Amino acid sequence: MGACCGKPDRKSKGNVLGSINKTSNTTTNAQSKSPQAPHAPHASQSTQRGQRLDEGVVAPSLSRTQQGLSPSALAAEKRAKAAETRGLQAGGGKLAKKLAEEKKKPLQAIVEPTPELTTNVVVLHSPSGSNHISVMASARTFKEAAALAGSRLSPIRHYAHVAPGLRSKRVLLHHTPPARSFVQQHVSRRAYSSASTDQTLTPMTRTIIGAARVVKNVLIFSTSSLALGYFVWSGTHAYLEEYKCPSPKGVSAQVRNCLHGAWVREEISSDPDVAEIYLRKALELTRKELEVLYKDKESNDISFLEIEKDQALVEIQNRLARFYGRIGNDEQAATIWTRLWKLSERSIPGSTSSSRTSDSGSSGFFSLFGGGSQERPLITPEDGVPFAKRAADCWMRMGEYDLAEEALTWTLSTMTHTNAAATAASDVAVSSTSPSNSMEEVGLLSTLGALYVRQAKFEYALSLFVKALQMAQGHRAKVTDNADAGQLASDKLEAAMWHCREAILTYSIGETLFGAATASTSTGVPAAQVSVDQNKPKSPASSSWKFWSSSSSKTAPAAETKQSSKPTKSPEQVKKEEEAMGWMQKAIAMAKEKSGQHRDCDECAALGLNTLGLIYEMEGKSGLALEQFREAMLFATKANDYVGIDDYQRNINRLTETTSMESELAVTPLSSSLSSTSTPTPA
Repeated sequence: MGACCGKPDRKSKGNVLGSINKTSNTTTNAQSKSPQAPHAPHASQSTQRGQRLDEGVVAPSLSRTQQGLSPSALAAEKRAKAAETRGLQAGGGKLAKKLAEEKKKPLQAIVEPTPELTTNVVVLHSPSGSNHISVMASARTFKEAAALAGSRLSPIRHYAHVAPGLRSKRVLLHHTPPARSFVQQHVSRRAYSSASTDQTLTPMTRTIIGAARVVKNVLIFSTSSLALGYFVWSGTHAYLEEYKCPSPKGVSAQVRNCLHGAWVREEISSDPDVAEIYLRKALELTRKELEVLYKDKESNDISFLEIEKDQALVEIQNRLARFYGRIGNDEQAATIWTRLWKLSERSIPGSTSSSRTSDSGSSGFFSLFGGGSQERPLITPEDGVPFAKRAADCWMRMGEYDLAEEALTWTLSTMTHTNAAATAASDVAVSSTSPSNSMEEVGLLSTLGALYVRQAKFEYALSLFVKALQMAQGHRAKVTDNADAGQLASDKLEAAMWHCREAILTYSIGETLFGAATASTSTGVPAAQVSVDQNKPKSPASSSWKFWSSSSSKTAPAAETKQSSKPTKSPEQVKKEEEAMGWMQKAIAMAKEKSGQHRDCDECAALGLNTLGLIYEMEGKSGLALEQFREAMLFATKANDYVGIDDYQRNINRLTETTSMESELAVTPLSSSLSSTSTPTPA
């Protein structure tokens, strides 16, 4: 279906119009002469086939009665046609003028289906409004007429889209094809044009064009992939920098990326070797950047001390030491931390500032890509305190007590000096203004005292424990007064914490006194054995106060604890041992008062009961020792001290086995004597 409109030449158009007029007159005469022949289409069809087709589109007319017209309508139509014929004949010049105008305008054809399926009516419309009707008797005649019209009227053939079923289809004027048909036609035309264009190209040109298209697609894909990869990469590093692994201030982007890679290899995809490589690479890059930064432009010298004391470089080294501590390499970790705390106490000659100004920008867009900070801070002696404490822990685990003592002594002196300076500046006691510093100082005194106990330096240890106990008692009294006066709940919790701390220090004093009394004589446990037991490294998870007690889990064998004869003790030694046990029992009683309120109290009670059990076991009081071990198990369970639970359970099992073996040995001599008496002696 579609509209057909064209612009034929004037000569062919005139012939067609003339044949159409003749056909219309013939049709009118045939209808007037034989109105009673409604069933004679075949005769008219055979007559029409004999006419010349090159004179126009001619077809015999159908009976108007077959078209369903009433007699009155037929009469009116005849009169109208007769009047039109007379007017055309009388017009003369007007008709010639009208025909000339029609020659300049294209014809339009419409196919209208008739009620019968075997005929079609072809109506040729002129732009002036006059219609010329021809009736086709069969599909064959219509096709011949359409072919003739197409040969004469090429524009009509070009724009006419007639469906295959010509008997039931109509060609309409100004009909727009469906959108899909238009798109398909447009695509086909474009493909045809491109094909025709490609046909004009040489094979070499086509190859070049194809290669250019491939290169273009590859470049687009590669650029998109790289952009997506860079977005994911930068987003991951930004997330790690903000939330997981903040980098030191003033480092470059390359150093920051190395630190992020080390964190991934430590936390997500565990690979210690690769993590160590990342950390050492970050350390090397930072040192090179600092050499450029701290370089003196005038003398062309480098201040190596300032480089090593730079805060960023120190933080990276601290992270490397923590990494070694996590993987169990205490020697490497202790070496790095010892170097750092010794470096912090060194002062730069001729320098009064603890920072160095940098020329690189530190804010804005530049800082996002690793710009250095304006001020490069240097570490101070106060910054070296945590490094010294960690180094001391590592040296104590390794049994290097001299190095641990050096680190702890320097730490204690530094903190004392800092607190004294703060007291002089504020005229207020540091203990009343900064309880955290006081707690840290008490902890250092206790740790150093435990170190002296392991070295069998009981006098030094006792003096440190007593000093720490006095500080703890003073803090507990102040906090308890505030809690009783209706202060916040945090004051009550802090008072309970200081109460447990006092119980722990009391127990440490009793343990130190007992060790001194035992080591002063040759009876009981020898001093060498005490030193060996005290030198055994402790698990850091066995109690919340690290290295505060010297014998938390002694496991003396039954052969060593069982003496063949009763040990002879001097009255002075007995008095010292009783005094020591009195301190221990007092500590256990204090810890039981706050049991369930603070974990330190439960751990202290369990540790004290276990020590009393060991003392009773050495004295041969197995029943009392077993009771102390079992009670220690209860308090360790309350504190969730799983390491202590294992130690106390081993003591129970060992003592139970020893008791059963002793009972068996007591029965064996009697049976052997009976067998010997019953055996007859030889004559």
